[in-house]
Amino acid sequence: MNKLKYFFYGFLLLFHFKSIAQQGPKPALEEHYSIEARSKSGIALGGLGTGSVELRKDGKFYNWTIFNNYPMGAGPLLDLPTKPNAGDENAHLFFVVKYQLKGKQPVIKLLQINNDNSYGGLLNEAPEYYFPWLSSVEQISYSGRFPFVNMKFSDKNMPFDVFLEAYSPFVPHDPDASAIPGAYFDFKIVSKVAEPVEVCIIGTLRNLVGYDIPNKTLNSTIKTTDDYKYFVHSAGNLPENHDTQGNMALGAIGGDEVSYYLGWAHRHPYYERLLENNQLGNIDDSKNRLFTNKKGKQIAWANQYDNNQLFKSAIGITKTIKSDAPANASFFLNWYFPNAYGWVHEKKPKGDNGLLNAPKGYVLPVKKTKIVGNYYANNFSGIDELAAYMVKEKAILHKKSDDFIAHLYSSSMEQYMLDQVNAQLNTFVTSSIFDQKGRFAIREGLTNNQSWGPFATSDVSLYGAVPILNLFPDLHHNMVKAHRDNQTPEGEINHGLGADLDFNQNGTFGVFERVDLAPNFIQLTMRDYLFTKDEAFLKEMWPALVKAAEYVLREKDLTGDQVPDMHGIMCSYDNFPMHGLSAYIATQWVTAMEMMTIGAKDMGDKKRQRKYGRIAENTIELIEEHLWNGSYYRLSNDYLGKKGKDEGCLTDQLFGQWVALEAGLERQYPKAHVASALKTILDYSYIENNYLRNCTWPEHLDFFPMANTNLWVDQANTPWTGVELAFASFLIREGMVEEGKAVVKSVDDRYRTSGLYWDHQEFGGHYYRPMSAWAIINAMSGYQLVKNRYTFRPVLEEENFCYFFSANSGTGHFLKQGTAIKLSCLTRQLYLEQLKFPVSLTQGEGLLNISLDGLPVDDYKVRSKNDMWQITFTAPLNLKEGQELQINYGTLSANQ
Repeated sequence: MNKLKYFFYGFLLLFHFKSIAQQGPKPALEEHYSIEARSKSGIALGGLGTGSVELRKDGKFYNWTIFNNYPMGAGPLLDLPTKPNAGDENAHLFFVVKYQLKGKQPVIKLLQINNDNSYGGLLNEAPEYYFPWLSSVEQISYSGRFPFVNMKFSDKNMPFDVFLEAYSPFVPHDPDASAIPGAYFDFKIVSKVAEPVEVCIIGTLRNLVGYDIPNKTLNSTIKTTDDYKYFVHSAGNLPENHDTQGNMALGAIGGDEVSYYLGWAHRHPYYERLLENNQLGNIDDSKNRLFTNKKGKQIAWANQYDNNQLFKSAIGITKTIKSDAPANASFFLNWYFPNAYGWVHEKKPKGDNGLLNAPKGYVLPVKKTKIVGNYYANNFSGIDELAAYMVKEKAILHKKSDDFIAHLYSSSMEQYMLDQVNAQLNTFVTSSIFDQKGRFAIREGLTNNQSWGPFATSDVSLYGAVPILNLFPDLHHNMVKAHRDNQTPEGEINHGLGADLDFNQNGTFGVFERVDLAPNFIQLTMRDYLFTKDEAFLKEMWPALVKAAEYVLREKDLTGDQVPDMHGIMCSYDNFPMHGLSAYIATQWVTAMEMMTIGAKDMGDKKRQRKYGRIAENTIELIEEHLWNGSYYRLSNDYLGKKGKDEGCLTDQLFGQWVALEAGLERQYPKAHVASALKTILDYSYIENNYLRNCTWPEHLDFFPMANTNLWVDQANTPWTGVELAFASFLIREGMVEEGKAVVKSVDDRYRTSGLYWDHQEFGGHYYRPMSAWAIINAMSGYQLVKNRYTFRPVLEEENFCYFFSANSGTGHFLKQGTAIKLSCLTRQLYLEQLKFPVSLTQGEGLLNISLDGLPVDDYKVRSKNDMWQITFTAPLNLKEGQELQINYGTLSANQ
C-alpha cells in the first residue's frame, strides 16, 4: 500500500515539475521610464538681475548664476576642477530629513532623486554600501506657479510626508522687493502615524565663493539671533574686486531647535554624528577644511586627485510631529556678490580660434568693461543686512507675491492659458541684468553654458517687453533710455546692448544691415508713453525719436515712397530674404508713424504731426495696393524694383497691427482683410495640436524645401513660440477666440511634453520673445490703457466674469457681477480719467449710478459711441489699494 502511495506521489511531482518546465523561465522584471520623468527645466529662484538657481522636479538645483558668472555675467563658468562625472553639482545645495522611530534604526532621507552614485554630499560613494542609512525619497510631486515651487516628498517607509514651498519674492510695480538675492524654503512635515516622531530637517550649502581661484581659504561663520540663525560662507586670498568675491548664506528661522555644523566634506564624522543625534551639535569644524601647502600658506582642503575644494556647512531644525499637528520649518538662502562686471561679446580672431591652446579646450567670448554692480547693493550693505531684511519682511513679501498669483489666476480663463502666461515670467529672473544705476534689460537667449544674442534686443523686445511695461513700467523706461543713449549720431538704433548697457552688441550671422531697428525703437518708446502718460519721459525721448524717424526716411527708403525698403535678409526674420515693400516692416512703419503723429501733437509740433500722419496714411494705401493679394498680405513686393512679388504667407504679416492694438491704437486695415489673412495663416501654417510655423508659400503648403537653399537655419517651417503666443492674442482680439486658444494649447502641450515648460527655445533657451504671452491676458479682457484712459472689451461676455490687468501704477480686476460692472484696485493705485466698455455688457440698459466704495461719484459724463459706454471723469479718480469702482445699470441716469 505504501509503495503504491509513494508511486502516486512521485507521479504527481513528476507531472508538477514537467508542468513547470513547460511554463518556461520566469519573465524578467519590467521597469518603466516615462517622458514626464525627465527633469529639464524648473522655476528659477532669485530676483530681478540678482542671478538665480533653478529648482527642478527631481529636487535638485541647477544653473547657478548668482556669482556674476557666465553665461549671465563676465565671470568664469561654474566649472569646478573635478574629475569628469563626479556628480558634485548635485550637492551645492540640498535638504535631508533625519528621523528615528522607537526601536528602529535611524534613517536619513534625501529630498532629491538622483541618477548617479554621488548624492547627499558623498562623491562616488554609493550610500547603499558606504552609508545605508541615507537614501533618496521614493517619489516627488512637483507643481509650479512662478515664483512659487510646491513639492511633496513621500516614501512608503517614511512615517510622514514632507511638503515644500520654495520662492523668491516677485511683486509687480515694486522692483526693490522683486530684486532680492535670495530665496525662501518653507517646509511642512505631516505625520502618517499615531505616535510622535522627532525629525530634523537639514539644509546643506557648499561654499562656492571664489570657486575659480585655487589658492584661497574657505570660511564659514555662524550668526545667531533670538529668532533665527544663519551661517555665512566667505573666502580669503581673493582680490577684493574679483567677480566671485562675496558671500553666500543659509539660515533657519527658530530658536533652540536650530542647530548647525560648519565645515564638512566627508561622511566622517559629519553623517556619523548625525546618526547618533537629532541635532547637528553646533559644531564648527572649519579649521579642518584648511591645510598648509609646501609654501607654508594655508589654503582650502582639496581632494587627493583633483582640485575640488570641498567645504560644506549645514543648518537644521528639529521638531516633534504629532498625528494632529504638522510641523513647520523655514529656511532662507542669501547671496551677495557686488562685483558685477559689464562686458561685451568678444569675437575670436579670424582664421585662428586658439582653442587647441586653451587650458580647458574652450574660451569664453567675454571682454570685460568695468564694474557696473548689482542693483541689490543699493538696498543692502552686505549679507547680514540682507538676512535680517529677509526674516523681518518674510510675511509681507510672501503675501504680496502670493496675492499676485492669486489675482492673476482669478481671471476667467482656462488654466492652461494662465499657466502659459505665468511660465514666461520665469525669464524675468533667469535672464535679466539690473545694474547699480537701476538700468534693466533681459538677454535674448540663455543656455546653461552660453549666452545667446544681446540684451534688450530691439526687435525681440517689441514682443517680449509687454510684461516689462505692464508690470514694471519704470524698468521699461530705463531699458529704452539705454537704447537712446547708444543711438548713433545718424539716428540708427542698435540691434541690442551689451552686458554693460553703455555698449551696444550688434551683428547676426549673415546679416549686415537692418531696416527694422529704428521703427522698433519708436514703437517701444511710444508704447511706453501711451501706457504711462509720462510727459517728461516723452519730452526727454522726443529728439531721439525724431532722429530715428528721419534716419529711416533718409537712409532706408530706397525708392522714394517714404517706406523703408527690404533688399535681402534685414530684419528679425534674419534667415530668409524679403525685397521692396514687405508686410512685416511696412505694418510696423504704419504703427511707428501713427505713434509719431500722436507724439508730435503732444509735443506741439504741428508740422511733424501732419508729416508723419500723411506717411502713415500713404503706407496703408501702399500695403493695400501692393501686398494684399485677395486672401492675405504677401511677404513682399518689389513693385518699384526687379525682384517681383513673394507670395509667402507670414504669420507675422500684420505684426504692426498687433503692436498698435496692444498700445491702444485703433484698427488700421479693413476688418474683412484682417479676418481673411488670419484665417489663411491658420489654414496654411497651423499644424493642429502641434505648432504654428512662421511662414508658408502656396507652392509649398506641406514643407518649404529648405535643404535646397543656402540658408543656414530653417526659420520658415519652424515655430517661434513668441510669435505663436503673440499671434494667439491677436486672434483673440479679433474675435477668433477658439482659434487663439487652440494655438496657446498647442504651445502649452508641446512644452509640457518636452520637459522645457519653464525654458522656451528659439535662439537659445529662456528666450525673450515668448514673454509676449502676457498679451493673452490683455486680449481676453480687451484691455487697453492710453494715458489713464481704460478700455475693456471682453471677448467672452459671460453673465459673470473677472479679468486681471496690470496698469501703469497698480493692478486690478475688471469684473461683471449681476447687474454691476466693477473695477477693483488690487495693489497700489489706479489713476482713472476715462473708462470704456461694451454697451452689450449692460444688456441694452442704461447706466444707473457710479459709486466708489459705496459712496456716489457724481462728477462725470457718459455717452455711448460705437457700441461702447464711455465714462469720462471731470476730475481724474485715484483708486487706492482695496477700493472698488462700481457701475450699476438699469434705468438711465440723469447724466446721460
